[in-house]
Amino acid sequence: MAALESYSPCPCGSGQKYKWCCQKAEPFVERSVRLQETGGVEASRAALDEGLAKLPGNPWLTIRKAILLAREGHTKESGEILRGLIAKNPGHIGAHNFLIRVVIETEGADAGAAQLQQALSSVPAEGRAALSITAQLVGIMLAEEGHVPSALAHLRLAQKLEPQDEERSIAQSLRSIEANGSLSAWMRNPYELSPVPTGIAPEKAEAFAKALGWAENGSWASAASAFETLSADHVPEADRNLGLCRLWLADDASAVAALRRSIATLGDSTEAVDLEALCQIIAPVQGKDLVGHVQLTWSIRDRNGLLKNLRGDSTVDDEGRGPIDPEDPDSPEVDVFALLDRPKLQGGTESLSPGDFPRVEARVTIDDKTAALDLVDDGRLERIRDRFMDVAGSSIPPAHPRTKSLGPVPRMSVALQSEMWMPEGISREEGARLTQAEHSRIIRDVWPDTPMPYLGGRTPRRAARDGNAQVALRAAMCQFETGQEFWRGGVDYAAFRAELGVEPEPAIEPETVEIERLHLSRLHRVPADRLDDTKLVRLYLRARHFVLPLAMERSASELTQRPAIFERGEMDRVAPYADLSSLAMNRLAKDEAFDWLRRGREADASSRNAVRWDFLEIRLRSRSEKPEEWVPQLAVVLDRTRDDREAATLVLTNLVEMGLIRTSPNPDEPGQVLLDTRPLQAVLAQFGPKITTASGRLGVSATQGGIWTPGGSTGGGGAAQGGIWTPGSGSAQPSGGGDKPKLILPGR
Repeated sequence: MAALESYSPCPCGSGQKYKWCCQKAEPFVERSVRLQETGGVEASRAALDEGLAKLPGNPWLTIRKAILLAREGHTKESGEILRGLIAKNPGHIGAHNFLIRVVIETEGADAGAAQLQQALSSVPAEGRAALSITAQLVGIMLAEEGHVPSALAHLRLAQKLEPQDEERSIAQSLRSIEANGSLSAWMRNPYELSPVPTGIAPEKAEAFAKALGWAENGSWASAASAFETLSADHVPEADRNLGLCRLWLADDASAVAALRRSIATLGDSTEAVDLEALCQIIAPVQGKDLVGHVQLTWSIRDRNGLLKNLRGDSTVDDEGRGPIDPEDPDSPEVDVFALLDRPKLQGGTESLSPGDFPRVEARVTIDDKTAALDLVDDGRLERIRDRFMDVAGSSIPPAHPRTKSLGPVPRMSVALQSEMWMPEGISREEGARLTQAEHSRIIRDVWPDTPMPYLGGRTPRRAARDGNAQVALRAAMCQFETGQEFWRGGVDYAAFRAELGVEPEPAIEPETVEIERLHLSRLHRVPADRLDDTKLVRLYLRARHFVLPLAMERSASELTQRPAIFERGEMDRVAPYADLSSLAMNRLAKDEAFDWLRRGREADASSRNAVRWDFLEIRLRSRSEKPEEWVPQLAVVLDRTRDDREAATLVLTNLVEMGLIRTSPNPDEPGQVLLDTRPLQAVLAQFGPKITTASGRLGVSATQGGIWTPGGSTGGGGAAQGGIWTPGSGSAQPSGGGDKPKLILPGR
């Protein structure tokens, strides 16, 4: 390894100069690296141990040894070594960073978050920036484990800590969660701590302010301890802040306990309702509210006979053969069958309702030697087990099956998420109709009579009669109503609330509403048509940032009625129409989607947005038509923009988002990306225009002109040649056979 400059930062990550930190360890590290490169892992570690014998506790040698141990799978030992180093050097940033990674791997993201808190409390303020990338990692892992509010808090903390060159990476991680419309608005809402309350004793106010300062710096564990003390000292506002700090630490159970104490002091306010909705989503389910998820396994006497029996039963659906774990390339394949609660339907489904369709009760997977029945133990286990054994007959032994627990599942989820079987070949539109009707059926007919943990085990109907659960019922109703963002008209919520005696949500006054501070779940309730232009633009942009379909539709629709906003340059002219088109297509309202496209084009007289409108149409058509219908139009647009450098980025972005060009990091140039055009070449070759013009270029017709395909040269050739292409840069020479990856570097 190259010698390090004496006054460069020490590679151990301490933040000190190399000369004053670990320079004496360099010979041992050099030898260890050299031995590691030649494959001698044990020898490499021995060199480090030799160095540690002469330089006990040296941070560089210690961390390198911990890294080697972790790479060999000895993560527990690696963690112990790092903890020992931190005990001697509490402010050592490098040791903290690596220990957090080890803890995430061995104990999970929530434990990694707790370890980060220890690092924040130990590392000097001037060294905290070095924890930025680790905070980002913690946030990413928390998101993967479902702790969305905590993930967002950690990513925002990483942004505060980050050096400027890391800003883009963290912003992308944050954006990927904020814009994930499949996540609840209550999970993604940017909650703020309550300020110091007025009227409390000076010493309590000082403690409250100090706790706010710790929380602002990301030291949520310290802040939570202070708020907990204030809560015990009868400061009601402390409970809300305590709950949020626990939430950001991924301690959901403690967060719910504190937030519900706060909710009890907030009356029937909208804040109480929104906090209760959050609690209903994150509250861990325990005890009698759980049911077992089990797998019963039999050995097989006659595999062919078992398959024949299952396929011949009208209450069993053959779902095909595939890998047990689709993400594991080495996963063995099994045959999968669904056990239905009644015979499969025959004939058309157009006049049927969800109640006419069978429900999936359990699934059977069959490998070469065993049959496994996967189901929940909610009182139906014995019946379903006996039914399977009757269908299987003599193909399995009559002995009692082996039972394996797959873990508990919430009882209410089993009741509210029944799986409706639908026949193969059903149209997308018919499937959407039935799914929407089933969604409405569960809300209207199942939920009111299902015991809920957040109602103390009572059913919503019983809690409504008792008259002491308005906040909890309103919170549940609000969640159902936001679910209409993807389903329309299934439930009349005004009538449903009235039926159960649940109060409507208060109206939002357009004159006083603060768009930036309003809870995300309430943006769709803002009367967009009564907002001034400035607030309307803010509403649309915030709804768009967080991908909230109802609020986006209502604000975007109102924007299209105010052309002066676009003429003044306050709003991009294409975006509202594009969003309205896309959202309509999400609801399979094809005619409405293309009508918004038409209206947008008519409202935009300029030519500078022509390519954007073209790609919007192509993308809408790709979602509703066969490739042979929309790919020729794509070819026309690509040919028209082949030499348009201004359109290059727009073209490339759309092709990547459509999956027609794939991206991957360039291993030789960090920070740059390689592009694979093979998917684009494939669709153009199969579905694109087949007519050749006199110039040798492909064309749709003589009137539409020549068509370019990636890999074709300017003077001739076709998709079969293959090649390298960058939008806006013209054609490139072929890079080889058509079956090889076509990788290009954007930006020329």
